[in-house]
Amino acid sequence: MKKKLGSMLVVSATLGLAALAAGCAPEGDPTVGDESTVAPAALGAAVCLASQSGAYCGNDEMSNASAATLYQCPGGANKAPISGNVCPNGCIVAPPGSPDACASGPVCLGGAGAYCGGDEMKNADPAKLYQCPGVGLAPTSSTACANGCVIAPPGTPDSCQTVTGVGSPSSYRLPWSPGINMSLAQDCNDSCCNDHVGYSKYAWDFSNYTNFDIRAARAGTVTHVKIDSNSGCASSSCAGDANYIVIDHGDGTESLYLHLKQYSLDPAVTCGAHVDQGQRLASAGTTGWSSGTHLHFQVNSVNATAPQCECGSTGLTCSSTYVPWQDFWSVSTHPTVPVTFDEWPASSACANRRIELPPSQN
Repeated sequence: MKKKLGSMLVVSATLGLAALAAGCAPEGDPTVGDESTVAPAALGAAVCLASQSGAYCGNDEMSNASAATLYQCPGGANKAPISGNVCPNGCIVAPPGSPDACASGPVCLGGAGAYCGGDEMKNADPAKLYQCPGVGLAPTSSTACANGCVIAPPGTPDSCQTVTGVGSPSSYRLPWSPGINMSLAQDCNDSCCNDHVGYSKYAWDFSNYTNFDIRAARAGTVTHVKIDSNSGCASSSCAGDANYIVIDHGDGTESLYLHLKQYSLDPAVTCGAHVDQGQRLASAGTTGWSSGTHLHFQVNSVNATAPQCECGSTGLTCSSTYVPWQDFWSVSTHPTVPVTFDEWPASSACANRRIELPPSQN
């Protein structure tokens, strides 16, 4: 068994579990974060496995214990802990010979690898890239990403954005004109409305309550467009009334611009044509499943076998109540993907945010 040095005041057995508060770390202890004392009943069936007394996280030398709780063990295998304290930022398993402690800084929630602060991390900076040794451990190092941190699909390490300036062919800009104020009405992976979740979690709603001009976040080819609907409501029953534009970027991804205003397609934009980054596409609206004027924006992988330009070159030949979702919507085989906007590096650090967004440079 590895030796642990006690880092908490041991509660005398004669005081009983009612005196658990004595196990809290002293105020100002720099090695231990804020924690709350576990009620006696919450210790449940936790068992200390270590022969040495000391402080142990629930996933270190413990059985039937919570990994986010720091337990004080009396020494001797198969004994009940004297006390336990919940660690709100996670519990850090220390090397042999050092006591475990509640985390006061970033904690790794994923396995070994590189993670952005907004991905498989807790209490971390979304604009930094962390090197994680394992679940529940403190990162071994971190790097500030000057252009933002890119969250990669599962199985691929995250990385710092390599774009060195606005205007790179592979970069994304906020999809509206410079000088226009905009708010984040709904964040990615947002628990608000149960629609930016699952395969569709990397999506954002932008609004300033006007029919603002929408500009291409990135260059590509228009593959799907519909613009003839003038209806919408705050119910999924109106989903088919949506107007939209989809742009294929030529690298296996495509951007979706949803809820557009009727007949607002720019005359220079047609299905099958190339559009440049920053080019005007249409105006924001409230068509489809929508309760107010806004733009829903997401990027997902392309369904390469799907038909294109189903509603004609100008987006007017489909019924105003029909949308071929199966051709471009995010599903398990074509999920949304995280993107980093040049002006907003923390875009994919989903956090139920309601914020004023940076100025567009588009």
